[in-house]
Amino acid sequence: MYKLFWAPGTAAMAPQAVLEEIGVAYEMAKLDIAAKQHEQAEYKKLNPNGRIPTLVDGDFVIFETAAICQYLADRHPEANLVPALGSHARGRHYQWLTYMTNTVQVGFVDWFHPDWTFADAGRQAELKIASEAKLYRGFQVLNDGIGQNRWMTGEQFTICDVYLAMLTRWSRFLDKPMWTWPNIRRVAGAAHVRPAFQRMMQKQGIAWAENWPKD
Repeated sequence: MYKLFWAPGTAAMAPQAVLEEIGVAYEMAKLDIAAKQHEQAEYKKLNPNGRIPTLVDGDFVIFETAAICQYLADRHPEANLVPALGSHARGRHYQWLTYMTNTVQVGFVDWFHPDWTFADAGRQAELKIASEAKLYRGFQVLNDGIGQNRWMTGEQFTICDVYLAMLTRWSRFLDKPMWTWPNIRRVAGAAHVRPAFQRMMQKQGIAWAENWPKD
């Protein structure tokens, strides 16, 4: 059985939603962020960075959200959560998963946690402003890349769409949330209402964005 180390509303959202999409049994191991359980030595034996999430599969341990999602999708090809190997859609899948992780998610880290980079309050404020501008540029790239596709990579629902929905929820505190961009709103909206994503939120005890616009 898989064991997922998680905390509500963190990057553990995506792999847990993927586990729900696959439909396999898994154990949830909640980490208390306020008590800094993720920084304790026992957890760092699994994830040396002390970040969330981490997945344990028997004797195998894997961290980094995108890697966990891809690993699960590869382990369960019957769930059809990644495009076919060698296809153009698979290339787009790699592109968007990498972009969301390496560019957009990094922007969120700087916006939510400028103190991780600077101790000085003034420099933290500067980083927060700069990271918000960077996020908006990233949202535009995602929106343009999605275009009129049904899902991020085309007609097939993939783990990229799960990831997009997670990031969209994170954006609810920004002046311009991700759903300000219409293609993101359409795809993230369709992804977050899927039963698997809804089950993940219920199990984590979290809600969708309260300020999601009413149609």
